[in-house]
Amino acid sequence: MLRTTILAVCLVGTIQTAATAQPAPSPPIASLRIVAPAAPGGGWDQTARAMRQALLDVHLVDTVTVENVAGAAGTIGLARFVKGVRRDEPALLVTGLVMQGAIVANQAPVSLGRVTPIARLTGEYEVIVVPAASPLRSLADLVEAFRTNPASISWAGGSAGGTDQLFVGLLARSAGIAPARINYIAFSGGGEALGALLGNQVSAGIAGYGEFAPHIASGALRALAISSAARVNGTAIPTLVEQGYDVVLSNWRGVVGPSRATPELRTELGRLVARLHDSPSWRAALERFGWTDLYLPAEPFDAFLRQEESRIESIVLSLRSGTNIGPLAPGGGRLFPALIGAGLVLITAALAVEARRRRVARLPHNPSTASLSGVAWIALGALLTLSLLERVGFVAASTLLFALTARGFGSTRWIRNVAIGLAFALAVYLIFTRGLSLALPTGLLQDPL
Repeated sequence: MLRTTILAVCLVGTIQTAATAQPAPSPPIASLRIVAPAAPGGGWDQTARAMRQALLDVHLVDTVTVENVAGAAGTIGLARFVKGVRRDEPALLVTGLVMQGAIVANQAPVSLGRVTPIARLTGEYEVIVVPAASPLRSLADLVEAFRTNPASISWAGGSAGGTDQLFVGLLARSAGIAPARINYIAFSGGGEALGALLGNQVSAGIAGYGEFAPHIASGALRALAISSAARVNGTAIPTLVEQGYDVVLSNWRGVVGPSRATPELRTELGRLVARLHDSPSWRAALERFGWTDLYLPAEPFDAFLRQEESRIESIVLSLRSGTNIGPLAPGGGRLFPALIGAGLVLITAALAVEARRRRVARLPHNPSTASLSGVAWIALGALLTLSLLERVGFVAASTLLFALTARGFGSTRWIRNVAIGLAFALAVYLIFTRGLSLALPTGLLQDPL
């Protein structure tokens, strides 16, 4: 009996040892590349390296590499990522508000529409401050002086076209002031802007809250407003919203995947970043760097990107042109010239097809071919195209325009005209979106090709 018991105990121990000796299953993504589109040391680089450390700490991946590609506020890194990363390659690009502004300001050939949204991660809210000795005691005082004489108020902030200038532009537009009238003084670093403020050389300053927080606490600077939707815990700074200005802005950062990523990779990257976000290591990184958790998964992040693109593009264009324009559709700054150009190409193609038909049929040239009925068909095509463009997308609307234009010139071969129009529309779509990186409405389709 004793021998049997001993054998049973040994057998159980052997089974448990074998079970514990089994290697842990490999993670779905064993190796990950994270591209920081900036030089080492900046916010994007910090985000990439904090992600790497957290992923390794909790064993979500086996190996993580960080690659730095600096230049043009992230747009060079974006272009290389789009062109150099396979659609099934486990890779992430760190992106953010600054890149969105730079895409418009620099008329970059590649936009965020060419990558796959994975998640928004963090953000930092902007704060408006004045020197402690300033006679401007409140945001109302500052805006009143700004309205009275925009040039008399000098705003100190970071690089031109960056988050700080975008924030001032949004405030100006909300207050009914043309953003191009802003007297914005761009400094290369926060220390220079702070020095100008403390020396009473500028009227007001803009920066991320963390940058000015110690000087606000010491009383050297007076905070007038913060760009969050609600008051930030631990501060008594009123928001712009509660002071009557519909301005909410965060210097957000997130990650995107390869261009046209496979559905499987998109899902796995989303799961990986979601588990990263929930890990204790990531929470510790948020605390260490003073980042605000603004996590959004893929689908809401995609919707946010589209909305933010419209808003940022409109303010960048108004800062440049001097017009206080309203929101544009995504890609609006280049959308309308693109549509005009594409429409001319399609109408020219329709005219060429009709001219060839008449030559083949040996029909005599008749200047009155474009009769009133023909003009009506073409006008109908143009009206329907403009009405349906956003709903059905460029390809479908342009195919309709081609077919109705051809009908206006006497062709009754509807099936042939639709087929030719579709071919031309797809070709134009490829040229403008893939070749020139210009956004065209996709309508019911996520991507016609």
